[in-house]
Amino acid sequence: MYWWQKFFDEHYLKVYKELEKETSREVEAIIRMMDLKPKAKILDLCCGYGRHSIELVQRGFKVTGYDLSDFFIEKAKKDAVDLGLEIEFVKGDMRKLPFDKEFDAVVNIFTSFGFFDKEADDFKVTKGVSRALKKGGLFLLDLKNREYLIRNFQRRRWRQQEDFIMLEDNFFDLFTSRWELTRTLIFENGRKKENSFSLRMYSFTEILSLLKKSGFILESVYGDFDFREYSLDSPRMILISRKT
Repeated sequence: MYWWQKFFDEHYLKVYKELEKETSREVEAIIRMMDLKPKAKILDLCCGYGRHSIELVQRGFKVTGYDLSDFFIEKAKKDAVDLGLEIEFVKGDMRKLPFDKEFDAVVNIFTSFGFFDKEADDFKVTKGVSRALKKGGLFLLDLKNREYLIRNFQRRRWRQQEDFIMLEDNFFDLFTSRWELTRTLIFENGRKKENSFSLRMYSFTEILSLLKKSGFILESVYGDFDFREYSLDSPRMILISRKT
């Protein structure tokens, strides 16, 4: 079983609970960055449990959420129903997008890219995004900035959560440009749960090349959702590209 088939579970929601407070601000930035028009049709690729999909629909956009996690897809569907919203949530592998010229925009948020062992698989993702977009459609790709990660690298980190202690062991492989993380959750009763991830971290030049090969031209790049300039010291690398 690959790491991305088991990493996204109920504990993930607790680890990243604080992100929910940022959803409205992030969605507002996404709308401005992409200059999204009313009722635009959007694919939320790797939508997780739908926090951005739901907010976008509440603002009048038509959204399809796409994710591989059964747990996330079921939670997203339930939350949408509870809110009285009509949102299509589809389970699937992002390397095999089943769409053809359907969307005005695609968003891929919170470093949901670079999961696979082979870079050819990442190329399948960007090619699939290009195929899913209408001509002239926009693709927002939000990644953790590789250079920022390296310059601020922490080998080990502890964090106290509400009902467990979290230990993270990090390693950055300079030969493969992969960020390897092992996360151990230690519960009050002494029980431990361990998960890992391995992400291919792309430099700005590398991701530009990948996008170009997939039929995109770069429109803009930002260092975070506050519209700061992208630099070595910016935490994010948010690229807006247009399908040619």
